[in-house]
This record gives sequence, C-alpha cells and structure tokens, in this order.
Amino acid sequence: MAPDARDPTPDRDPAAPVREWCSNCHDLSNHALRVFCGRCGETSIPLNNCCPYCGNWLVGAPPVTEPEYEEPEPEDDWDTDLARRDDAPPPAPKAVVHPGLVVGVSYALLIGSLIVFLMAVVVGGVRSKEELYTGLAIVEIADAVLTVVALSLVWRVARQPLPERTRLLTWGVAFPVLFALLCLNIAYITFLRELFRPMGAPQPERMEVTFATVMLICVQPAIVEELFFRQMVLGVFRKSMNLHAAVWITAAMFAFAHITNPIGMPYLFLGGAVFGYARAFGGLSLAMLMHFIHNFAVVAYEAWK
Repeated sequence: MAPDARDPTPDRDPAAPVREWCSNCHDLSNHALRVFCGRCGETSIPLNNCCPYCGNWLVGAPPVTEPEYEEPEPEDDWDTDLARRDDAPPPAPKAVVHPGLVVGVSYALLIGSLIVFLMAVVVGGVRSKEELYTGLAIVEIADAVLTVVALSLVWRVARQPLPERTRLLTWGVAFPVLFALLCLNIAYITFLRELFRPMGAPQPERMEVTFATVMLICVQPAIVEELFFRQMVLGVFRKSMNLHAAVWITAAMFAFAHITNPIGMPYLFLGGAVFGYARAFGGLSLAMLMHFIHNFAVVAYEAWK
C-alpha cells in the first residue's frame, strides 16, 4: 500500500522515536527524530510515518485495514456518470517503459557501440591519431544521445534526494580521497607497465594535452558517464535495493563498460564506487567534477612523464 493511502492516525507506539505529534495534520512534525530505514539504508525524517525514499513503514506498528469490497462497474455504464465521477482520484502516472528494461537495453547498446568501435580499430586499422579521435568522437556522440533518451524515460524514478547535512562534509572529504585515488592509479599503471615490459608489450605513446583530448577524455566522460551510471543506473537501482548494493553493482557495470581497457577494470571498479558515493552524499555535480579532475590529471601525467 502506498504511504499516502495508509491510515494517518495509527495507534502511537510509546517506543517510537517521536518528539511531537501535530494535532492539526495528524502527522509527524518537523521536530521528529530522524529514523534509520532497514530496507533502503537511508536515515531521514519519516513522511506520513514512512521512509520518504522507499515507502517503508518506520514509526510504530503499521495500521491494519479491512479490505473493502467494491461492486464491479457494469460494462454498459462505461459512458455514464459512473465512469466520470468528479470525486474519483486521478490515476497515478505510470512509466512509459519499465525502468529496469530501460537500464538493461541502454547498457547493452552502450557496450555494443564500444565493441563496434573496438572491432573497427582492430580489424579496419587506424592509420593516424586523427582517425582514432574521429571514431571516438562518433561513439561518444552516440552514447550522449543514448544517455539523454534513456534518462528522459526514467527521470521520475532516477531522481535521488540528498541526505541532510552530508553535502558539505562530502565535498570536504571528496578531494583528499580523489588525490589518494589518483596516486593509486599512477602506481597501478606503473606496476603493470613494468610487469609486461620484459614480455615485449608495446608502450603507449606520449599523450598530448589538446582540445580534442580534453573534450573526448575529460569533459564528455565526466558529463555523459555520470548521467548514465551515477544518475540513471544508480537512481533506478536504489529504488529496489539498499544504497551500498546499488553503488557497487553500478561500479561493476561502470568498470565493464571500459572494455577497451580490460587491465584497468579493477581500478575502474574502485573508482566507480568512489564516484557513486560522491553522487549519493554530495550530489551529481560533485561526481562530475571529481570525474573530470581525475581524467584530466591522468592525461596531464601521461603528457608530462
């Protein structure tokens, strides 16, 4: 049963964490204690005695209501006043497509575009860096269009409210964590290169900091990937599981989406989790900013070393 359909005046539980009961609206007042929800893992002020994130009943025992039997509407009265009652509640809006289906199909299309690009590079051959950047730009434009279309279909479900009093703390902690993540990235890349150097593995060319590299490697991923993974996928998953499970599953999907860099997937899995928690407690803008700084620092390091 939806939270707004429950009895607004249940029997009060003396052990319930409530400070004040509003006699006018029969609801928890603004002075109510914040309550931890065991279903979704959020801590918030109950709305209509329920968790505002997942609708789980939080305060006291849920009311027990007797089922009401309604006479079926005669089929021949579909065009009479019975079907056009003014006091009938408006129907709840329904999603055009199931959010889980949108996430699955859009993720499969995203992986498919990367596979096509990888096959074109390996089989067709790339004769210059300009051709590589041109192909990468086409793939990233297609991914951006896919993200906008998919997110527009599930926007109502993918919206994620921020917990109270966590944004400022998260922003303060985020950048030291990002610095540690970058140090781990450099150490991980250096270890792999030294490990495979005796085997004759080709060393990557020196990267240049140009407008193309900044747009294709820093700006586009910071915007599009965060909208796709940390806004759409994470937002949809949080409606059916707790925060930590949603963050780590989204991080695994984020790592696997970088199939063009398979040896970097373990690090990308950890980085995806960091960006996920930054989105959950600091907002989408923080996750985008961290993603941009991370990629730009990697590009600058590859160009400098």
